[in-house]
Amino acid sequence: MFEKLKAISHTISPAYFGVSMGLGGLASAWTLAASLYPDAAIVAHALFMLTAIVRSIVTLAYAAKATFHFQLAVEDFCDTNIANFFPGFTISLLLLASWLDHLGLAVSTPLWSFAAILHIVLALSVLRIWIVHNVEITIANPSMFVPIAGLFVVPATLPDDGSLTIALFCFAVALLFWLALLPVVLNRILFHGQLPQQFLPTLFVLIAPPALAASSTAVLSGAFTPLAEGFFFAGLFIALLLATMARRFLSLSFQMSWWAFTFPSAALAGTALKRYAMANEPDIGAGLLAVGLLLIATLIISFVSWCTLRALIFGSPKAD
Repeated sequence: MFEKLKAISHTISPAYFGVSMGLGGLASAWTLAASLYPDAAIVAHALFMLTAIVRSIVTLAYAAKATFHFQLAVEDFCDTNIANFFPGFTISLLLLASWLDHLGLAVSTPLWSFAAILHIVLALSVLRIWIVHNVEITIANPSMFVPIAGLFVVPATLPDDGSLTIALFCFAVALLFWLALLPVVLNRILFHGQLPQQFLPTLFVLIAPPALAASSTAVLSGAFTPLAEGFFFAGLFIALLLATMARRFLSLSFQMSWWAFTFPSAALAGTALKRYAMANEPDIGAGLLAVGLLLIATLIISFVSWCTLRALIFGSPKAD
């Protein structure tokens, strides 16, 4: 048993944290849906419980890798592509803290504060790796936005008695680096050859920063302001652009990078639901859009989950 665990643990990649990110993002979206349609609460709670279970399994598995194959774990953290996925650990923790806050549990605020500070530390570490190792333009890809998107998650999940200072700090840093990195990543995508097949799903990560920026702006200001609308529409446009590439995405063979489809889709759906819920007057169009995006995100995550289970049963999924 011990030898089998040791043998399996070396295959675990930080990309596996994307599973709990995707599930947690969908759970958060269904929680927002439950505020409008109470019957949806059972789906939200079930998804959050599944998120907690999956996150625990992946965390223990990666802890085993760090114990038995310490040098491999160090190499993961120093790799300019793989290191981008470590913040998924704290993003899923922030989402779980928001669930506990929704349940009215006092532990939610300390957990959110811990996750927020830990995410800042991880973001600093990842950005330092980019600087120290000089990321080549041909290696740059949208996964670089994962730690930045996580900084937006901090204010988006701010509990009622959470630190506004931490939330504003994360929002400001996230906005700065999102706008600074966007031209670099677009330059890579448009003018330096096609992305490798395994990185094509990461194009969906481009949706997450504007979607989460809209949600964060709404939480911090207490209303879905025109600025939040602008961020939301930017994310929606990117989603529509990627929808035109659906045939290309469907032609890809399954890899763990498919989980990059999930969290951004759920983030956009959650923001659309928040936009509808915070509208000054009932907006049928906004409601239909929100429900439609939620159903699409649910279908995407259900399909990717099924593909992951099939790969685990019949053969180990590729992490790259």
